[in-house]
Amino acid sequence: MTDLIRLHAPLGLRVGTLLGLSSLISPERMAVDLPASEEPPSEAEVALHFENEEAVILRASVRGSIPGAPSLWQRWDIVFSDGQPEAMEQLIAALSSLRKTAHLRIAADEDVESARTRAGWDDVRLPHVALPEAHADLDVDLRAHLFGKELGAPLMISGMTGGSEEAGLINRRLARIAQELRLPLGLGSQRAMIENPALKSTFDVRSEAPDVLIVANLGAVQFNYGVDVDACQRLVEEVDADVLALHLNPLQEMVQPEGDRDWRGLLPVIERVVRAVDVPVLAKETGCGISGPLARQLADIGVRGIDVGGTGGTAWGWLEGFRAADEQRQAIGETFREWGIPTADALRSCVAEVGTEMSIVSTGGVRTGLDVARAVALGADVAGMALPFFRAANESEELGLAFGRRILEEIRIAMFCAGVRDVPGLRALEVS
Repeated sequence: MTDLIRLHAPLGLRVGTLLGLSSLISPERMAVDLPASEEPPSEAEVALHFENEEAVILRASVRGSIPGAPSLWQRWDIVFSDGQPEAMEQLIAALSSLRKTAHLRIAADEDVESARTRAGWDDVRLPHVALPEAHADLDVDLRAHLFGKELGAPLMISGMTGGSEEAGLINRRLARIAQELRLPLGLGSQRAMIENPALKSTFDVRSEAPDVLIVANLGAVQFNYGVDVDACQRLVEEVDADVLALHLNPLQEMVQPEGDRDWRGLLPVIERVVRAVDVPVLAKETGCGISGPLARQLADIGVRGIDVGGTGGTAWGWLEGFRAADEQRQAIGETFREWGIPTADALRSCVAEVGTEMSIVSTGGVRTGLDVARAVALGADVAGMALPFFRAANESEELGLAFGRRILEEIRIAMFCAGVRDVPGLRALEVS
């Protein structure tokens, strides 16, 4: 299988003196389309022109022609030469930003959710009270708490993006929505900030949300690929975050063409992170679920919160298949589209194991305010949404805010009709 990824738009470039395009690239090589009448030299300087970036210039070898070029063009297999670390760092940083943009555009336009596996919310029924004896607006209190901070409701705008200009725009919109509704806000993976510090502005939204609980975010597997523990505190400080999430995404990494495959020895590193940073650490899955036994292991090393991140919402293995240039890797993404623990099952397992010791966030297929209420009734402190907020905010800030207000009204209705007046009462409900 190839490690090439498909770009959302062709990349302009120069091979020696020849101008061409590429839609398939990796940190090691690329497929380049040049006019059929031209033949590149066997060794050449390649200048890659990324949007809003200085050109990345590398030395490369032309291995020969390969099939796949459009009419009147010839496609060439070009491999980047060794011994140019500075240029390779620039390339990796640029590709990281492109990956974020690709994720956004795929999430906006494609069916990226589990096709058959539902999160489990339809199996959770809240009791109905036909005579609530309350005023829905005066007596029902949506306020909740997470890591000691008061929230406007038990709802979180979950981490999803950052690392590109387009992602920065979405994050600022989401931050303003979070501030208006008094909801916690998760950031997308800040790995891109490490690879390219200039991308900090796409994550730093504190000025837009001065009163909001903000959750920084880094992939735990990055500790096996050059990221040190001290970087965690820097990432927290640079975005003025209140919590650090370490995300666990083994399936996504395995399907991703450029994914990281060494997951050895991470639990003791996470323990060192817990001791090193001055904010609570939250462990989160990205759509395949955390089990109760793993939650127990994480609690025992000092992790303060769990985001169960179960199956039933965005299927990241499936989404990564859209980016792959290789049909075999695309097929692998489809094979694992339904993989994981459904969210309601993961939530029940974690609550049973650590529900009195840790803050619990429930994400994965949360699509309505009724789903939020169901999650809280099962024991979550808050429920989180990513894809629905992204799609609304991607259209406009106004639509994102309107969506958030609708979800809050649905939570209120669910609580009112279940006969409870506050979030602790909702958590105390016996549900079937």
